[in-house]
Amino acid sequence: MNDNDDAKLDDALPKDDALTWSIRMRGEVTEALQGEFEQWLAESPRHRQAYDRYSRVMSQAEILKSPGQTDEANSAKLTRRASKRWLMVGAAAAAVIVFAITISAGGTPIPGSGVVLSAHAAEPLVTERGEIRSFELEDGSTATLDSDTRIEVSISPDTRYVRVAQGRARVKVVNDVRPFRLAAGQGIVTTNEGVVDVMINDDREVVVELISGKADLASTTRVVPAATPPRPLQGGTEVLYRADDKQVRPTARKSRKSSLEWPSGWAVHRSIALNELISEANRYAPVPIIVEDPNLAKRKISGRFKINETEMFLKHVAGLFDLTIHQRPDGVYLRSQ
Repeated sequence: MNDNDDAKLDDALPKDDALTWSIRMRGEVTEALQGEFEQWLAESPRHRQAYDRYSRVMSQAEILKSPGQTDEANSAKLTRRASKRWLMVGAAAAAVIVFAITISAGGTPIPGSGVVLSAHAAEPLVTERGEIRSFELEDGSTATLDSDTRIEVSISPDTRYVRVAQGRARVKVVNDVRPFRLAAGQGIVTTNEGVVDVMINDDREVVVELISGKADLASTTRVVPAATPPRPLQGGTEVLYRADDKQVRPTARKSRKSSLEWPSGWAVHRSIALNELISEANRYAPVPIIVEDPNLAKRKISGRFKINETEMFLKHVAGLFDLTIHQRPDGVYLRSQ
């Protein structure tokens, strides 16, 4: 078998899944991921055949590439560059197949638009704790990342793909004939134009909210039958599901309007317990903000708060409740005078 035979995969083979698994198994392989992979292989001998072919092509032309060497014309245009790291990118030696993938430990790159993909290999986009940062993607869409967030991006001639690996992102999708797929856990949102928020919270729960436009939510898993067909997202409603579930079983709740302004660092509340507000502010604080008095923690508060500016936030809250601020190595303590 020559290189061209390897590159020309049989159309009947499960190409999309094989490409995805070839990339995923080059990253960090957890016990759960290994189990999913082995189950996928066991489903059909053709899975093993397709996986082996893709892995062989990628191994033949594996390249270590520094982000500093990436062609800027094909890179995501960053408002501020993410921290530099080495990337491993698979490419076909005969240049018949161009893999357009974002590789990261434990992440899932682009599933399925066909064998021939043509897009740049991009770094994961990352924010540090306390940062809110916007990135312009190659297609003109914008991704705004909340504090301590990581997304993986791949743009090809056939599709546009972003995976939220951790944290919260708001993606403003520009109109294009290519579908835009926004994934988190085993769920995937598909839209051609719109604004969508996706968050993976500390409890490993995914929260999806359509801000504007039209979009559908579906399950990506093929290990078991999908629980539901694609579900249209509705404005004013949040859809929730577990990030670690192999099959998406979404539930819905009324949108919390207080979160709509998060890209600007503001939280607006008509009434919220102090401890809940502080929990929001702790996403950005360099050390935890702590209220030891349970009665104080339950007191209600309302207003507009700049929660990503920790010093400003502390002074605001301390003034409202007549509190003192105590700085300690393990955190900032708010106490009644």
